[in-house]
Amino acid sequence: MQYEGTFLLPMVQENKDVILFGGDYTQLNFNSTGLQTANRSLYSTSLAIGYEKHWKKDKWKTLLLTIPKFNSDQLAFNKNNFQLGGILLFNYKRSEKLKYHFGLYYNKECFGDFFMPLLGIEWKVNDKLNIWGDIPANLSIEYKLGKSLYAGASYLSITGSYCLSAQPGNMYVRDGDKNFGHNEFKAFVNCYITKHLVWFAEGGRTAGRMYQLYNGNNELQNTDVVYRRNLDGWFANTGIAFRFKTDSE
Repeated sequence: MQYEGTFLLPMVQENKDVILFGGDYTQLNFNSTGLQTANRSLYSTSLAIGYEKHWKKDKWKTLLLTIPKFNSDQLAFNKNNFQLGGILLFNYKRSEKLKYHFGLYYNKECFGDFFMPLLGIEWKVNDKLNIWGDIPANLSIEYKLGKSLYAGASYLSITGSYCLSAQPGNMYVRDGDKNFGHNEFKAFVNCYITKHLVWFAEGGRTAGRMYQLYNGNNELQNTDVVYRRNLDGWFANTGIAFRFKTDSE
């Protein structure tokens, strides 16, 4: 079972630059009911602090986002479970309907330095259809069904790690396949209750979803009844979110 809360607050300045401040909390609960019964939890708490600079010619803008986080099997904040990451993203506006991105994502994981090159797009195909994302991290297609109703499909790739405070030997749990990460493919519906308040529902299937135990030498450990390869499956979520849309209404 998973619980998650996320917010991102963009503060637009007079010169069109944007200050970004946000955060995320995720709690994952696991259990095993075979020959041995065991329960485990993983926690992730992060902040997002950044600045988006608009350059004078208005064709380019640069985003620098710092993401400090604490990932562990305990809801604790110390140097042993602290990770520091960030995003550097350059944006080029070819037209009012088409923008390109390129940049880099980095995070100091329990298994070492993790880098992900990013290549993205924001494409307003027409008044109803939008495509955006930064491959290989994410990609979304959204269609406007009505004044406040949207539907679409999206892809998300996750790579993460959680330090285990309760076990010796710098043990950690890796989220996702070692080579391809934890991937989600889903369909969604968004209904805007107000300009920024939205009810959402989504469902899909995972690929490479696993939480496996490693030691400090990055060697796979099959000694835990919970942290083993998990079978992929279907999922469904619903909730309320506070969002800022970038397409014109």
